[in-house]
Amino acid sequence: MKKRVSRNSAKKRFRRIFTGIILMMVICVTFGAFLVSAHEKTSAGDAVYKYYKSIEIQPGDTLWGIAEDTMTDEYDSVVEYVQVLKDMNNLDSDNIEAGQDLIIAYNDSVLY
Repeated sequence: MKKRVSRNSAKKRFRRIFTGIILMMVICVTFGAFLVSAHEKTSAGDAVYKYYKSIEIQPGDTLWGIAEDTMTDEYDSVVEYVQVLKDMNNLDSDNIEAGQDLIIAYNDSVLY
């Protein structure tokens, strides 16, 4: 024996589904408004993008020398950037060897 669905029951079900959809849309829009951009803007109005690249250590290279050559303005000191390089590359000490690959970060500014 089939159960008949009354018209009121169908309307209530439709309202619940419609309300749920509207609620989900409001939640998505609300959380979307708090998302952070993938780049930061400076006071000059340009966007700064952070990129990563791998370099091969050459004979005579030191971690400190590479840090001095590749450090960007966002770091206050070479000491700070050396620590960032060590963290990015899982290094326990400042010792690096020729032929080893090292990941460095660099910025690229784009004017808007």
